[in-house]
Amino acid sequence: MGTPVNLDTVLDRLYTALSSADVETWVSLHSDDVVFNVNGSTPVSGRTRGANTILTELLPLLFSRLEPGMAQIGINWKVMCADDRRVTVIFQGRARTLEGKDYNNRYIQILEFDDEQKICEVWEFFDTALAENVLFAPGQTAPDSTTAFEY
Repeated sequence: MGTPVNLDTVLDRLYTALSSADVETWVSLHSDDVVFNVNGSTPVSGRTRGANTILTELLPLLFSRLEPGMAQIGINWKVMCADDRRVTVIFQGRARTLEGKDYNNRYIQILEFDDEQKICEVWEFFDTALAENVLFAPGQTAPDSTTAFEY
């Protein structure tokens, strides 16, 4: 099976949910044992396994630092390439931190789909220097459940 036949619809739902903080829809598009591999040395970098772990440990590190209702992560997405199991998407995010600093970043995600057409693994790349300087508080660290980034 691999990538969904209606890939543009799935991706539109994914990035619309991400940009509007629709957690329920966002989660529904991922397998329960999804793995996120985030590049860099930020508090969200590394390999995190499981939708519940991502929801309870990883996402709060990101969104708790942003001004509520202001974040639009997942806008202006574009498919760069796709094959029978994976798709590479570039997109943007606009947000403001609780301290009033702009956090406008660009991302690349490689999404892998399982046989149920759910996202089962993600590799994410972004401007980690911007994230470290603007988004994260000094001393923030990755959750204990996060391990090293893997290809």
